[in-house]
Amino acid sequence: MAIQVGSGSQCQIGKESAYGTPVSATKAINFTSESVKLTVDKRDEGNLISSVSPTARDLMAAKVDGSVSFILRPDFAGFLFKAAFGGTDVITASSPVVGSTKHTIALAAANASLPSYTLIMDRKVSVKKYSGMKIDTLQLDAKAGDYVKGSFTIKAKDESTGTAASIAATSLMSYKCVGGTLTLAGTPYDINGATFKINNKLQDVPQTYTSGLYNPEPIHGMREITLDFDIPYDTNIDTIRDTNLTTETKIATAVLTLISPSMITGTTPYKVVLTLNNVAITDVTSNVSGSGIITAKVSGIALAIGSTAPATVDVYDDQSTAY
Repeated sequence: MAIQVGSGSQCQIGKESAYGTPVSATKAINFTSESVKLTVDKRDEGNLISSVSPTARDLMAAKVDGSVSFILRPDFAGFLFKAAFGGTDVITASSPVVGSTKHTIALAAANASLPSYTLIMDRKVSVKKYSGMKIDTLQLDAKAGDYVKGSFTIKAKDESTGTAASIAATSLMSYKCVGGTLTLAGTPYDINGATFKINNKLQDVPQTYTSGLYNPEPIHGMREITLDFDIPYDTNIDTIRDTNLTTETKIATAVLTLISPSMITGTTPYKVVLTLNNVAITDVTSNVSGSGIITAKVSGIALAIGSTAPATVDVYDDQSTAY
C-alpha cells in the first residue's frame, strides 16, 4: 500500500455560469488544509421482515460542506472576495497607476444570489469535483510578523470525479502583515493583529421532488461582517470604550489595508482594502493578565444604515476584467 502525504495536493476553483453546472478550474488556492466532504443520509424503512438486522440502508439525501484553510495570495484574492461578497465587481482601470486595476466589490443585494463555483480537490489518490459551491463564511487573520492566513466554509451541491487543471505556479508573494494599516474614522491605530470575518449565513433549502438526492440552491441570510483587533492598551482604547461601546455612537469607517511584497508595476504593490461602515463597537477588553504588556481587544460589527453599504473590498491587481 502506497502511503500518501499532504504535500503535492491541490485545491482549485472555477466560476460557474449556472448553479451546479461544473466547470474547469481557473485558479489555484494556496491552501494549508481542508475538510470538504460528502455526507449521505441512509435510512432503514423499518419493516419487520427480519429481526436479526435491518434489511436495507437506502440512500435518501446527500450534501457537501466543509472548510478550506489558506494563505492569501494576490493571484486568487480577487476571485475569493468576489465569491464571499457576491456583489458586482466595479473596475477602475489604471488605478492608482497605469498597469494596475482597482476592483471594488460590495455585498450581494438581499434578493440576489451569491455566485457559485466548482471546487476541485486533488488528494493524490483521487481527484474530487464539488459543483455548486458557495462560500458561507470567510475569515482573515492578519497578525503582525506573520502571513495573512484565512479560512472559508462552504456548502456545495454534489461530489463527483474530477480532473485537476494545469495551472502554472505563480511567482507572486503572499500577503503578509508588514506595511498593513488600520484606520478608524480616518485615525490610524498601530495594532498587533486583526481578524476580519464575513458570515453569509447560507440556509439550506429543503429537498423537493425534482431536486432528487440533493438540496436546491442555498440562499444567503442577513449577512454579518465583523472586525476584531488587538492593540497595546492606551488612552485611545478608553476613548473607544466611553464613546462607542457604552453609547450608540458608531465609528463611521474602519479600514483594514493588507499588502503583498509583490509589485503590480513599478512601486505599486498588490493590495486589499477592506472597508466597514457604521461600525458598532460590541466589546472592549483591556484586563491585566500578568506582568507583561497589557493588550486590549476591540470588536465591532458593520451595520446597514441608509444607503451606505455595510462593507466593501477594494482589490488592487493586474487583472483588467471583472471577477
